[in-house]
Amino acid sequence: MHKIKMAPSSKSILVVFALFAAASLQPSAAVRDAQVFRSAAVNQKAQEKATTGPGLPQFPIPQLPPLPQLPPLLIPQLPPLPPLPQFMIPQLPPLPQLPQFIIPQLPPLPQLPQFQIPQLPPLPSLPQFQIPQLPPLPSLPQFVIPQLPPLPPLPQFQIPQLPPLPQLPQFQVPQIPTLPPLPSTPVSPGSPGTPPQQVPSSPSTPAAPQPKECLSSLMQLMPCMEYLTQTSVATPPSTCCSGFKSLVDKAPICLCHGVNGNINKFTPAPIDFARMMPLPTTCGVTPPLQTLAQCSTGPVPPLIPAAAPSPGPSA
Repeated sequence: MHKIKMAPSSKSILVVFALFAAASLQPSAAVRDAQVFRSAAVNQKAQEKATTGPGLPQFPIPQLPPLPQLPPLLIPQLPPLPPLPQFMIPQLPPLPQLPQFIIPQLPPLPQLPQFQIPQLPPLPSLPQFQIPQLPPLPSLPQFVIPQLPPLPPLPQFQIPQLPPLPQLPQFQVPQIPTLPPLPSTPVSPGSPGTPPQQVPSSPSTPAAPQPKECLSSLMQLMPCMEYLTQTSVATPPSTCCSGFKSLVDKAPICLCHGVNGNINKFTPAPIDFARMMPLPTTCGVTPPLQTLAQCSTGPVPPLIPAAAPSPGPSA
């Protein structure tokens, strides 16, 4: 270990520091010129002001001598610093090499066995089904409506202008005096003064009772089916008109099922509405218009009676 020795000039360094502190206490040239010490020019101006004033005594201010020069300070050269000691770090031994591990080689994997899948027999062919061809639908009958002749033009009537009516004369009707009240006399029935009682007359032709269902009544139109469904039949047979007349006499309200088309549910073919409308004229039968008006207002008996509720199980 090396010991650091104190330099012999330490006392001289302290002396230099004391001198430097004392020099710093002396005023600078700027301070002397500005505030503390006045220059010669300032003294001269002061003297001129003193002379211009009333007889004030003049005090000469002696000029200060210049400051002596500071002695040069010689700072002794410091001795060079001793070199730092060198520390020798011993060299570490080299690291040993890592051991090498030899992994033994694995044996190859055996080959997978090959499996032979036996070939499946071919699927049998699906049987062919022959759908019989449906017969063609019959063509719809063409209805030829004869063209109506044009209506003749209406004759034009010229009505001559009537002369204005004369004014009615004004009649003054004299005021009629009030009649005296009639005496009240009790009248017994059967007396000569009793008016005859009116007895309502009974209708000559009673209205046909309304049926509960219309299917049995409409069966009377079965002879008319060929005429109403086939255009090849020109006129209805006589049995058709007799059945139609019986239907109008007994249950005319059931004709509403022929008008609204409900009867087509039980006929072999749809009824031609154009042939059904002139049937009353063809057969010479006039159905009551009041009964036919109920087709839109009701009530109309059902075509088939409603099924009665089945009785419950007996106890």
